[in-house]
Amino acid sequence: MAAFLAWSHSRRNTYLQCPRQLWHMIAPKGHSDRVEFEQTKPMRDGQEVDNALTARISKGTPLEPKYAPYEPICQMVIAAPGQKFTQMQLALDRSFKPCGYKDWDTAWIRVIYDLAIIDGNHAVLVDWKNGKISVNDDQLRLFAAVGFHQFPEIETIDVSYVWLTKGTTTDDSYRRRDLPDMWQALLPDVERMQASFKANHWPAAPKNGKNTCAYCGANKAGKCKDALGAYKG
Repeated sequence: MAAFLAWSHSRRNTYLQCPRQLWHMIAPKGHSDRVEFEQTKPMRDGQEVDNALTARISKGTPLEPKYAPYEPICQMVIAAPGQKFTQMQLALDRSFKPCGYKDWDTAWIRVIYDLAIIDGNHAVLVDWKNGKISVNDDQLRLFAAVGFHQFPEIETIDVSYVWLTKGTTTDDSYRRRDLPDMWQALLPDVERMQASFKANHWPAAPKNGKNTCAYCGANKAGKCKDALGAYKG
């Protein structure tokens, strides 16, 4: 068994929703408990939008007519000062040092920025959102924390969810001097997740009771004997 469980916002959030749910996602291939990831239609739609905006900003590829309402956003990004990166994949090792995203034996935490703009000692990180508004401050905090380690010249980072279909944003701003507090807000839950991994102990503890179980892939697959109710997703 690996010495640690590589994590991301998604894995940490799943663990907080229910440790057993995460186990069903990370169980070894071929294990009877494993539930393979299924991309839903909203996920596919979101990926399609991401791809369109990425191509428009990075390559100048015109948007399809159905995405024409997002052209002003693209124009604003293109006109903004600074170096732009799209679909930027970053990883840190357990010493918080940058490493390769696909360094499977080294990468400890991974993030992907839909858009990053680096301008001197300031950065803007953007996550395109295509669904209903549901804010998770921890993801914004994690994006910024990794960014400070990746870009030592950066002193302030603005992070935004851009709710494309709603025409609004959710924004936060972080300063390098706050980095210890940012990690302190994230790591206690990560340490609990690592303890579960080392002990191979994944209790069924749905955060929101029946509502968590109602949308759990393991419950849908009939693999959780401790589900509190039927799958409804």
